[in-house]
Amino acid sequence: MKNLEEISEIITKLKSKEEVCSFLLELLTDSEVIDISKRWRILKMLSCGSTQREISSELKVSLCKVTRGAKIIKDKNAIITKYLKGV
Repeated sequence: MKNLEEISEIITKLKSKEEVCSFLLELLTDSEVIDISKRWRILKMLSCGSTQREISSELKVSLCKVTRGAKIIKDKNAIITKYLKGV
C-alpha cells in the first residue's frame, strides 16, 4: 500500500494532463496501459447503460471483468462513479 500512496502523491504533484500521461506511460507496460484503458471503457459503457453482455461481447472481455466494473458503478460512494458523471 505504501507504494500506491507514493504513486498517488506523485500524480497529485504533476502539473498537466500531459505529465500524468507521460508518467503513466513510463511506469506501465504497453499491456497494462491497454488493460487500464479497457477497464475505463467498461466503466464508461456501464455508466451509459450498456448491458454487461453487450460490453463483454464488444470489448472481448470476460463477464467477470465487466461485473467487477458494475459493482463499482452501483456504489454511489465510489470515486469513479462521481467522476464518470462528468465524463
